[in-house]
Amino acid sequence: MPHTIKKSLTIAAPIHKVWAALTDPKDIGAWMGEANVKVTLRTGGRYAFFGGETTGKFTTIQKPTTLEYTWRQHEWKKEWKDSIVKWELKAKGDTTLVKLTHTHFPNKEERDGHDEGWDTYWLQPMSVWLITSD
Repeated sequence: MPHTIKKSLTIAAPIHKVWAALTDPKDIGAWMGEANVKVTLRTGGRYAFFGGETTGKFTTIQKPTTLEYTWRQHEWKKEWKDSIVKWELKAKGDTTLVKLTHTHFPNKEERDGHDEGWDTYWLQPMSVWLITSD
């Protein structure tokens, strides 16, 4: 699929804790270092991350294994469609296999920028927080 990002990592944290780090506004805010995370966790519910720069709607919620939502950057052109983010979690003892798929980017430049951004602004800080928090 063109303009797709796929990432996979194992985090040394139980699946329920990883799920909360992806869905609970308090936990998201803690690892993002942001006080203004908004999450209405229900199908059709909305979210806002990074001070409202990233917004979207939840499309699939299957606790604690699958989470999917639309993703839109504030600066994207109106005619660009939302991209799609899908998280798949699998418990492996006290660790969790995390698979991230981000599809439907409007162009290669947005895809390339998000590829690095997922590591820098999401996966790395979330993983560190999960491993070091109580």
